Amino acid sequence: MVFDTFENWEQYAWPSERFTVGFEYLTSLAADTADGRYAIDGDDVFCMVETYQTTPAEGHEFEAHRVYADIQCLLAGEESILWAPTPELSVSKPYVDDIEFYMLAPIGTEIVLSPGRFCVLFPQDAHAPCIAFKQPSEARKAVVKVRLA
Repeated sequence: MVFDTFENWEQYAWPSERFTVGFEYLTSLAADTADGRYAIDGDDVFCMVETYQTTPAEGHEFEAHRVYADIQCLLAGEESILWAPTPELSVSKPYVDDIEFYMLAPIGTEIVLSPGRFCVLFPQDAHAPCIAFKQPSEARKAVVKVRLA
């Protein structure tokens, strides 16, 4: 997992050029971009924008993906994302369509995502997004999905 500010994204040795394409798209994305799915490079790199209410951690599960890495950033608002390494977790719903769910115990490490920051989540990075930081609030998020192979 990588958590940093956008001014530093170019300092990393990303596993493929697809990450560069995804970050370049995100740095030009307007905060008022409509919710929806946006093609960047076919099914290899695409972006999903959505608006939602953050909620308390209770009832959430960790998730992880095998085909795509996530580059997550908020366009507005703030949220907590809980992180944990997948080998330390118990599967709650088996892998289907590039997502596997895990029980939310142990609670994991909290990162706070806000505009100007990003996190990159790889297959070993279980994450529980959309969690309220301090109190529930509206958030607008962009997630760029980057095919790994």
